Amino acid sequence: MLRSLAVAIAEGALPAIADLPVKMPVPGESPMAAALCRASMLKQLTSADAIVAGAPAYFGSMASPVKRFFEDCAPASDPAIGDRTRPWHSHLSRDKAGAAFGVSGTPHGSNEDAIHSILTMMMHLGMIIMTPGQHLSLLDQETAPHGANAVAGAEGQRLPSPEELEDARDLGHRAAEIALWLKRGKGVERHRQGGAPRLSADAVRVARDPGVGR
Repeated sequence: MLRSLAVAIAEGALPAIADLPVKMPVPGESPMAAALCRASMLKQLTSADAIVAGAPAYFGSMASPVKRFFEDCAPASDPAIGDRTRPWHSHLSRDKAGAAFGVSGTPHGSNEDAIHSILTMMMHLGMIIMTPGQHLSLLDQETAPHGANAVAGAEGQRLPSPEELEDARDLGHRAAEIALWLKRGKGVERHRQGGAPRLSADAVRVARDPGVGR
């Protein structure tokens, strides 16, 4: 289920997304191999303009391996930056666009809490949070405003509905679109001696016409 939502999110982000496989650490591998893997993951994460992270809901939060993934990647590099036991000191994800999605086994399995825990972690990393928001009135909208989510069933046998997949695609599109706006918005220049910020011509064009670059 989680993979299906991730694929749909990637589809929504196309053609902006870079189709690069992420090499995951393998249990039991040597410390050197694990360090090289972390460095590779860090390179991919730091080169991305947006990160959309997903996790199953375990005990009202994201699954611990997902949290450990970010804890390992945040301070990882070759050579190491600072103390790996202090991942919150990392600034490598600062100002990146971030969004989240989650899956639970039951309707009350806390998938929204899992999404919240991912978004909270991204806040601590200095990321700029994106959510789907409310498209309709609260009573008419079936989907969550926090991020794409679905219920997999007690045995994980349920497949995502067309509506859940469409919500995931919308989240991917929104992530790619806002990441583009943020990237172009970095054309803002501030005088070193203080004063009002100046916008580059490209940033002004995007600000005046939000449809630019879609």
